Amino acid sequence: MDISKSPAKTIAWAVLLAVGLIACRGSNLEKPKAQAPPPDSPGTIEVSPADPAPTVDPDSSCEQMFSNFYLETDSGAFNQYEVVRLKKMVHIKETGLDIPVSYAVLKSDGKPIATFEGTYFGEGNQTDFGFASLLGGGTTQLVVSQTVPHGGRQWIIDLSSNAATVFDSDEWKMGDEDVCVDYDSSGIAEISLSMTRFWGFGSMSMSESPLPGIGFKYDSRVRKYLPDKEALVRALDGIEQDAAKIDPAETVTNGLTGSYLATRLDILLRYIYAGQEREGWAFFDAKYNLPDKTETKRKIIAELEHEPVYRFVYGKKREG
Repeated sequence: MDISKSPAKTIAWAVLLAVGLIACRGSNLEKPKAQAPPPDSPGTIEVSPADPAPTVDPDSSCEQMFSNFYLETDSGAFNQYEVVRLKKMVHIKETGLDIPVSYAVLKSDGKPIATFEGTYFGEGNQTDFGFASLLGGGTTQLVVSQTVPHGGRQWIIDLSSNAATVFDSDEWKMGDEDVCVDYDSSGIAEISLSMTRFWGFGSMSMSESPLPGIGFKYDSRVRKYLPDKEALVRALDGIEQDAAKIDPAETVTNGLTGSYLATRLDILLRYIYAGQEREGWAFFDAKYNLPDKTETKRKIIAELEHEPVYRFVYGKKREG
């Protein structure tokens, strides 16, 4: 099973053009230390010795991050499963260069059963993995993350259930440098990532663009992490006050419309992903009054029609 297959490999050329590569290779891409799995996890996990895990940023609202689980080693084992980090050369058509990239392979009793690859940019990528108990009950999952600056792809593989893939961020056209992890009262992890569909949309710069946080909750009926509609509704907290602060008569100077669009799009998306599309467009129609209003609205709708979480919220079949 090769779970790297998707409509196209992720090559972050927008980042290459938009940010300095040296800055992108900063501390966010450094390997954290390893964290041991929970003591009540059944089975045996074998890894090489490593330093204690890093602590979560005290300013973060997350209980943990995926990076807290990563191993510093190039391999780790749990029962009959072994995951290894490997390297290969890939050809970049746009530059004509061959670059080294990393990827991971999961084996069962020595036989490869899954490959995690396909996310890289002009300077390569980073592949990390580790073990965690995300589904409670003493179970053990493998988390794999393949990242580039400001993006990536993440997987969760349930090693306590025939190595089933319970989450692949690419199924939702999402991916972060890291993933936020919180636990419910039963000890099952809920995860969240930033949705980057509107990153750099229209006249917005990347720094201005709204990045809605999308929460995912494990659904035992389908054995998959799915978007958490209740969490999306919570994004409506305080939205009426936020909307009231926006002046419909606001004008822009020197044609710089990015900030104008960003503040309105942020609130629009909060309404839409909470299932209140009609209210969202009523807000937008009242508060967005630049000459390109009709065209901007058309482009937003076109983006949403291809966005998997939007299609899930409104009961539309996912594309592809």
